[in-house]
Amino acid sequence: MAANTPTTTKPGSNASPEATEPEESTGFDRRELSRVFSKLRHEVGGLVDDAGRKRPFFARSKEEAIAKRDAAVKVLTEFADRIDNLKKQE
Repeated sequence: MAANTPTTTKPGSNASPEATEPEESTGFDRRELSRVFSKLRHEVGGLVDDAGRKRPFFARSKEEAIAKRDAAVKVLTEFADRIDNLKKQE
């Protein structure tokens, strides 16, 4: 009998409404965050791939490509540390 009981949630939606309320009330769109991370992954991936090439596309030399890759990784590491510090602030 429980299988025939009608549900109050929409198909494909999250079963717990409290999980979606904070996003809706603040206007925050997780899809936008996902797009930003995808773009970041694509751009850094291009630098990583370029550093592995004999003749890089985005640099004049292999050494410059490696330096760009290392700089990008350093920036991301600093950014992650900054976000971690924001979480720990009171």
